[in-house]
Amino acid sequence: MHIYRIIASICLTLVGLGIQAQDRTSLPAAPNIIVILADDLGYGDLGGFFGGKAQTPHLNRLAAEGMLFTDFHSNGAMCSPTRAALLTGRYQQRAGIEDPLPGDWQKKGVGAIKGIAGDGLYSSPTMADYLKRVGYATAFFGKWHLGNHPSANPLHFGFDEFRGLTSGDGDYFTKMDRHGYPDWWHNEELSFQKGYTTDVITDNGIQFIEKHKNQPFFLYLAHLGVHFPWQSPDDGHLETRKEGTDYTSSQPGPASKLGPHAPAEIPDALVAMIETLDRNVGKLLAYLKAEGLDRNTLIFFTADNGQYLSYQGDTWPAVGSNGVLRGEKADLYEGGHRVPSIAWWPGKIRAGSRSKATLASFDLLPTFLDLTDQPLPDPEGVDCLDGQSFLSVLLSGKVMPERTLFWRTPEAIAVRKGPWKLLEDREKGSLALYNLERDLSETRDLKPDHPQLVRELIRARDAWEKEMDKKP
Repeated sequence: MHIYRIIASICLTLVGLGIQAQDRTSLPAAPNIIVILADDLGYGDLGGFFGGKAQTPHLNRLAAEGMLFTDFHSNGAMCSPTRAALLTGRYQQRAGIEDPLPGDWQKKGVGAIKGIAGDGLYSSPTMADYLKRVGYATAFFGKWHLGNHPSANPLHFGFDEFRGLTSGDGDYFTKMDRHGYPDWWHNEELSFQKGYTTDVITDNGIQFIEKHKNQPFFLYLAHLGVHFPWQSPDDGHLETRKEGTDYTSSQPGPASKLGPHAPAEIPDALVAMIETLDRNVGKLLAYLKAEGLDRNTLIFFTADNGQYLSYQGDTWPAVGSNGVLRGEKADLYEGGHRVPSIAWWPGKIRAGSRSKATLASFDLLPTFLDLTDQPLPDPEGVDCLDGQSFLSVLLSGKVMPERTLFWRTPEAIAVRKGPWKLLEDREKGSLALYNLERDLSETRDLKPDHPQLVRELIRARDAWEKEMDKKP
């Protein structure tokens, strides 16, 4: 047995043992589950704990009534990789998705989560697949970004219903992608919905709950907000995308993929977008409470990666905030993948609690398996999970067993163990060691002081890469 699998198996066993009997007996038989994924939301973008400029009273309330995570990470530093890891509970490298998938319209060969070239040689069950097996109604509303081709449609990955866009971004009003194609679907048919995208996604979610509130449901709301084009709800009178026009330019002006605003206007537009996202979280919460569904519903709010601080250097000099964290979207500094995250479940998660547990997107799936009393896949089988359940953290505030986590992009790789993070920039040929407990902003390279630890983390990195790069 590979040493990495041995470690994973032991850790999964320990986590499972951490759920005490009294925790389980107090759980509803089949709690509803809602995952809300924001897009490009930085660690310093939200108000409240995160200190951002946006007023986010509903997310603040979610945290006040639930658990706020200070060390939660997206598995990727950009869109598609995190989405693959979240849905499968596995490192996205196992599916060959290490970069955002291309937006080439209907390009065959990107059958998301199906492995090399999307040929169907390998297929991982998704979060929706597992929950559907035990009677959940499942729906996906929002940004998919795991393949445009019909073979990659969410309906093929465990979801009963899909409304939203398949590409990486779309106009918030006309629902056109950056290549000038209509990209708003209902299941497998183009079906335009009028309205601002963030509002439409939430309304679709509420309508789905209304239809399925008498049975357990799993709802995945993957918001486009606050990804570009940077358009607030009040910007419908400005330039919007039109069919047949190319919007791949990243320069300011007409037909820019970044939207209708001048660079100096972006920070204010982004704040308005964040506040709209917050308002929609509030709308969903109000509906759940009005229907008496709140105490049997777990909500997990997180993001797919960190925020842009700027875009193309001085072209767009100011965008959003990652707070005290170094780096931005696409980086493997903390600003690229440490994201604001909150869990809410009245009566089950202690109100006002905070967790310092080091967690990542792929931990959600095993947590939901634990929550619904489903066995974890065979750690030696083709569907073995890389994530671990943190249900004991949610219910009892327990400590996660120590483990080693990895992030990799085509340009860099990072290894995290306890407070230590080894970061290799493969483009620049640099290697640095940081202690995040003492230096969250990653300003002091401690590599010269800890040669043995560096060697240990390099060995772990090499073993992990060998495991991830095996052909299915």
